[in-house]
Amino acid sequence: MLFSSMDFLIGFLPAVWLLFLLLRSMSGANTTLMMLVAASWWFYAAWYPLYLPLLIGSIAVNYWIGTRIALAGSRVWLVSGVIFNLSLLGVFKYLGFITTDIFQLKSPVNVALPLAISFYTFQQIAWLADLRQNKTAVPGIIRYTFFVSFFPQLIAGPIVHARQVVPQIAADWLKRPIPVALALTFLSVGLAKKVLIADTLAPGVDLIYGNVAATNFDMWQVWSAAAGYGAQLYFDFSGYADMAIGLALLFGIRLPFNFLSPYKAVSIIDFWRRWHITLSKFLRDYLYIPLGGSRKGRLRRYANLMITMLLGGLWHGAGWQFLLWGGIHGGLLTLNHLWRAVTPIRLPLFLAWALTLIAVLLAWIPFRADNLTDALHIFSGLGRFPILEGGFPTTEIVGALMSLDASGQVGWLAILAMLFALLAPSTHVLASSLTPLQKGLLSAPLLLMVFKTIAERPDRVFLYFNF
Repeated sequence: MLFSSMDFLIGFLPAVWLLFLLLRSMSGANTTLMMLVAASWWFYAAWYPLYLPLLIGSIAVNYWIGTRIALAGSRVWLVSGVIFNLSLLGVFKYLGFITTDIFQLKSPVNVALPLAISFYTFQQIAWLADLRQNKTAVPGIIRYTFFVSFFPQLIAGPIVHARQVVPQIAADWLKRPIPVALALTFLSVGLAKKVLIADTLAPGVDLIYGNVAATNFDMWQVWSAAAGYGAQLYFDFSGYADMAIGLALLFGIRLPFNFLSPYKAVSIIDFWRRWHITLSKFLRDYLYIPLGGSRKGRLRRYANLMITMLLGGLWHGAGWQFLLWGGIHGGLLTLNHLWRAVTPIRLPLFLAWALTLIAVLLAWIPFRADNLTDALHIFSGLGRFPILEGGFPTTEIVGALMSLDASGQVGWLAILAMLFALLAPSTHVLASSLTPLQKGLLSAPLLLMVFKTIAERPDRVFLYFNF
């Protein structure tokens, strides 16, 4: 069940919200929370019921380990919890990669990837680590289960901390007013990003990456691949994040922002402060800093950066192409920090922004490619510059900019989408500047266009559901 599907928008969501409003006025917080947990499990089971017991089992084991940490304060229990969670990821996400790509077994072991496992395992690892450092406490089992299972953020984040969510469901939770206009603004803008932009770009992008071996890429086609997927991924994932925030607001819960106009970044360091913010903070707080961070000298700092980004790449997917993507960003972050350390020279903002955007877009190629071979084949096109082969490449440029056809070249929509990402404010900045009436005037036409589009074409899964 997708946020952008009719089943969700006119079935599941209205039913759950009306039941929430009814219980809100008649029952206590625990009853309301149990209803939302049950609804969230129903939402999760709608994808693949057999993996619901895995989610429930993960919650139960982590909660029990958390109580041991709270009682004993033992590091052994924290290590046990981390091993348990990473073992789940290892079996269900990486076993096929390990047996096929690393050990090259003739009969590899492949296990279907459970939806959201990367998110709910990281979320619970963070909770265990916070418990060990006395940054949070053990809530009641119902509140803990709600914190992990709450459907707006369960599938693809944002990665939230118990200390961000649990205090919101205190005694006065059901008495606080619900910001419906604000919620619908986030929901409608997120739906528009996903349905009207990302899903419209998707067929052309799929054509590019689905015919890699048969395509003799040149520079213009490489940029079609990079910019097209860069635009699709941003609007798909930031659209999901906006929808998650809007949906949570309907139930009186505020989730953290996950994006801050990342394509406006003027350095790679700046980019990672704007893109998938909750994952960036997780990697910093629970991997980079425990490795030593910047406290043990420059070389150790750069090694820690590279290790963090390589593992961040592997978190996204089990494949060499994801390690390449992580390695590219690790290398770029190292160069960025090294530049700041050895020279006072600062590039003009426009040049810094342009170089950052070019690097980020090119790095998306291995992130999207089906495998490392495809990624390297696409990159090889950077060495084919048609202008060097005689004449100015008018045909190639016009084709790359204007067509969205069987050649797989992404057209004007990708360019317009990138311009929108560069010029428009972040959704939370936009929403905070509007009056309730203006929010309604924005949300209503967007929702109408979204419903019309959904009715005319099949649903497309969010890209981050694959991670």
